[in-house]
Amino acid sequence: MATRSDFSAEQWQALRNAPQLVALATAAAGNSGLLGSISEGMALASTMAETLRGQQPLLKEIFAKDEMLAAQDHIKSMLRSVTDKSALNSSLQKAASDAVTAALAALTTKGATTDADAYRALLTGIGEKIANASKEGGFLGFGGERVSEGERQFLAQLNALTGSKRA
Repeated sequence: MATRSDFSAEQWQALRNAPQLVALATAAAGNSGLLGSISEGMALASTMAETLRGQQPLLKEIFAKDEMLAAQDHIKSMLRSVTDKSALNSSLQKAASDAVTAALAALTTKGATTDADAYRALLTGIGEKIANASKEGGFLGFGGERVSEGERQFLAQLNALTGSKRA
């Protein structure tokens, strides 16, 4: 089992930031509005709670309070540099993809197969939960679709990066 001390600062940053970036990129791809955003935030919170109750020490370390705050600070500073709001979605998706790629490379380099498998499942699970948390395109919860085309495209990209067979 790997721990934070097994990774360089850059590797740990990618491991720590990727789950939140995946959540943000998935949410931004769906444009679900205020109520949908609340549901998506709750989906991430429930995933974090499940992970903290789980059996994977590395994942618990990633979701420790100080690590979550550090990831949020890093992501906020990254997003400050995005001046064009129309580019926000693509910036989030690129940042998420880059972090996922770097994190999985770090886990592979360390030979942490069990941790890598759990991490892949965590990332794809976050993407799926966020995408399914609310409907997009409806009005006050009526109509719309559960997973938008933008979310489907990002999930396909995420699944390709993680090697997941999920649809």
